[in-house]
Amino acid sequence: MEGNFLTSILRLTRPVNLLIIGATMLGVYTKIITANPLLKLDFFDFVFFTIGTLLVASGGNVINDYYDIKADKINKPKQLIISNILSKKQALFFYMGLNLSSILIGLYLSIEHNSFWFLFLNSSCILALWFYSRTLKKKLIIGNILIALLTGLIPLVALSYFYFTKATEIYSIHGTTNLYFIKTLSFIIYLSIFASLQNLAREIWKDAEDIEGDEKINVISIPIQYGIQNAKRIVAFILITELLLYLMFFKELKMELNPNSFLVFNLALSMNLIILVSISKHRLFMKYGGTLLKISMVIGLSSLYL
Repeated sequence: MEGNFLTSILRLTRPVNLLIIGATMLGVYTKIITANPLLKLDFFDFVFFTIGTLLVASGGNVINDYYDIKADKINKPKQLIISNILSKKQALFFYMGLNLSSILIGLYLSIEHNSFWFLFLNSSCILALWFYSRTLKKKLIIGNILIALLTGLIPLVALSYFYFTKATEIYSIHGTTNLYFIKTLSFIIYLSIFASLQNLAREIWKDAEDIEGDEKINVISIPIQYGIQNAKRIVAFILITELLLYLMFFKELKMELNPNSFLVFNLALSMNLIILVSISKHRLFMKYGGTLLKISMVIGLSSLYL
């Protein structure tokens, strides 16, 4: 029973999603350090920064499930943890513990690096995720956009560490004259834009998979308000927008990425073509759409390591 309890707590935090977030942040660190080895940074503080972000994300997952109990009893009854294995009170204590830990890490980093940014970042994200789970999730498109930004902009969150730590002189002569370093910063920005759009498409499609339960808690989602076919058209529009942006920035990306990263980035966007084809096959997309969208995003983020 104890093992099942601990396993359930781990599942509640969405460990696969946390792994993707952590790997993305460490990928940004690796990319920046490789581009400018003259930057002197405390790697352990960056690890603390990453852990703080993972704690915020974990708390967001817990509170989201807390407010989704009624919907999850319909959408995924076999995966329901809060109320089946953990009581609502235990879940809230766990949620508060995760948030307190992340705030303490933010406070330490803010004091250590003489910047309010770290405490502000963790605190504001905690508040945003709570507000999303409590209210915004039920609002048309607003909640989707918020989550898409919070997840898609993780590369920029990691990049912010380099701007707000006392050990970094990112605008020093070494930073501004290193062309490869400047190209790396540009790529991280591009990556965040594409990841945000990919996440927005995925969030909209997740709503299509959860219609029955969402109606139970009065969620106004795009699939509920406008139907699944229109939701598919919106997802397709977002993916096509990504491809058009890619064509617009093709020359810049080709110049700013090394051949391996460019190849992987192309592979990720090529998967969007497969997803667009699958949209026309309703059953196929209903079954594999969300997974394909996630795989495409993960492949794109893996270009940070090449």
